[in-house]
Amino acid sequence: MSLRRKEQTSNSAIKNLIKALGLEEKLLILEIEKIWKNMMGDVINKHTLKMFIDKKVLFIQLNSASLRNELNYNQAAILSEIIKKTHTKYINKIKFI
Repeated sequence: MSLRRKEQTSNSAIKNLIKALGLEEKLLILEIEKIWKNMMGDVINKHTLKMFIDKKVLFIQLNSASLRNELNYNQAAILSEIIKKTHTKYINKIKFI
């Protein structure tokens, strides 16, 4: 039983360290990039330039205006899928730029 306690303590210590170093957002972006590639495939991923989070908004920069326009129509579904797969409430909106 004490081993289980130490595991929980280690997990919480790592989470606290990540939070103290301000790496939560960077780790979330890495996770979202992986999810994005799996969701959208290589073709759309090739047109994706950059992703970042600002004030709970996920910004995805694309190099194609027509693709950006098409993705805007599916914005709610894409956001819902990303939130579901990351298990986070840190993002509440998505914008394609």
